[in-house]
This record gives sequence, C-alpha cells and structure tokens, in this order.
Amino acid sequence: MHVKVQNFGFWRKLKDFLLGATIYSTIKDLKEKRIVTEYGLMLVVFGDMLGYPLPLYYRFKLLPFWLPMFDAWKHYMLRERDITEKLGE
Repeated sequence: MHVKVQNFGFWRKLKDFLLGATIYSTIKDLKEKRIVTEYGLMLVVFGDMLGYPLPLYYRFKLLPFWLPMFDAWKHYMLRERDITEKLGE
C-alpha cells in the first residue's frame, strides 16, 4: 500500500516537471491575458465609478458574474504604476 503512494508521487512529480519544462510559460501568459481581458470588460460594467461614462445596455446582465471579483479589479485599476513594470515584460 505504501509503495503505491510513493509511485503516485513519482508520476505526479514527473508530470509537473514536464509541464514546467514545456508549456508553463504559455499557460502563465494565457492566464495573464485572460485577466487583463476580463478587467477590460469589467471597465465597461463599472466604468462610471472611475469616471468613464459608458452605455448601460449590457451592464446589468454582466453585473452578477463580475461582482465577486470587484475588489480585486478595483485594486488593479487604481494602483500606481511605474515605467519599470513595462520594461520587465
């Protein structure tokens, strides 16, 4: 019984290693692009709060989906940015 647990750990570590060696950076970039896209769409929904007057047509349909992420979005949009952040990309 104990041997199977160790064997499972080996395959898990091998899988993690191969994932990290091949496509980890691609997955990380795609997740970052997804977040930026979602935050851009959230700007349409919550834009009035930041001073961007935008139409109301889809706002109320999208509001229930993005309300749980509201605090993280507000923190992302209102934080100070530096020129060195863009140089690292």
